[in-house]
This record gives sequence, C-alpha cells and structure tokens, in this order.
Amino acid sequence: MDPKRYEHLTISVEPHEMRMSHWVYAPRVVDARDGRVLLDLSGGPWDLVSSAPSTAAVELLLRKYPGDGEALCLSIRLADNSLWLAGQPVAAEGLARALDKAQG
Repeated sequence: MDPKRYEHLTISVEPHEMRMSHWVYAPRVVDARDGRVLLDLSGGPWDLVSSAPSTAAVELLLRKYPGDGEALCLSIRLADNSLWLAGQPVAAEGLARALDKAQG
C-alpha cells in the first residue's frame, strides 16, 4: 500500500499477519519535514481502517484486532503534531495504553 500524504504528514501501513490469513495494517505517521516518527503502531493489534484530513487535523480511524469493538478516531493536529483521542491530548509514548483504555 502506498503511503498517503496530508500536509506535512506521511502515513504508511506496516502489514503483519496476526493469525493465518488475518492481516493487520498498523499505521506509522512521520513528519516529512524532519523525519520524526509521530506514531508507530507496527507489530501491534491496531489496524488502520481509514485516514482523512479535516481543516486542522488528520483523522485516523483505528480498530483493534480482531475487530469486535468500535473503531476509535485518533486525530493528529497539523499545527503542532499533537495526538488527540476522544477530545483529550495523548502522549505518543502512552498511546497504546490510551487506545486500550478507550476500547474498554
């Protein structure tokens, strides 16, 4: 899958097989201006369902494998590259924990 570019953000997926023929397309987001990795969920259970720009952010719709729960929307604000989940700021290093908590 080719990377997508929104403003200065490049979004790619790192596919990995969770079980036989069950693939997860984990997102990786890089600031193309300086190469800084903002988000890397590679090797984990979070699958990128879709990505779309809004006026101030890029919205990533994520679903946790095996896909039984609701998809979650993670926003990356273009002005400062901050991560937002359910209207709350999230530090990149705490994102996996925050996603699991939001999933319930």
